Amino acid sequence: MTMNTETILIVFVAFTGIAVLLQACILFAIFISLRKTAKSVLETTEDLKATVLPMVHSTRDLVERITPQVLTVTAGLAELTETLKRQSTGVSFSASEITQRISNQVKRLDSMLTVSLDAVERATGAVENAVSAPVRQVNGILAAIRAIIDTYRSETPRRDPRNSH
Repeated sequence: MTMNTETILIVFVAFTGIAVLLQACILFAIFISLRKTAKSVLETTEDLKATVLPMVHSTRDLVERITPQVLTVTAGLAELTETLKRQSTGVSFSASEITQRISNQVKRLDSMLTVSLDAVERATGAVENAVSAPVRQVNGILAAIRAIIDTYRSETPRRDPRNSH
């Protein structure tokens, strides 16, 4: 039985050795695969650095060059905005003042025209009374003269002898 145990033990050790050797081969294959992957990643990173870094540098240079101009333009726009606010307030005040003055002048003109038209109306009434009264008197006199003339012109009515009392 010892021999049998020894044989089993040898077989067991051989299987263990083969498993360890197989595991070493698998680990070696994984190592080679990782090395290739690392090399590929390194090459891709280098390509990315070669492409992106010049763009980053040129962008940084561009930003550094235009920053003062942008600041100047921004300050100018802020000043322009403030000036426009002040002027629009002034224009608004001027427009209000002009509107008020026009309104006052319109009221004054209305008052003057009302007084003038009232005076013209009174004068018209006075002229009408001054002219119409004598004209009525003359018309009355003419009517009286006409009546008198018509009376004298008309034949005197003949008296009927039968109607004599």
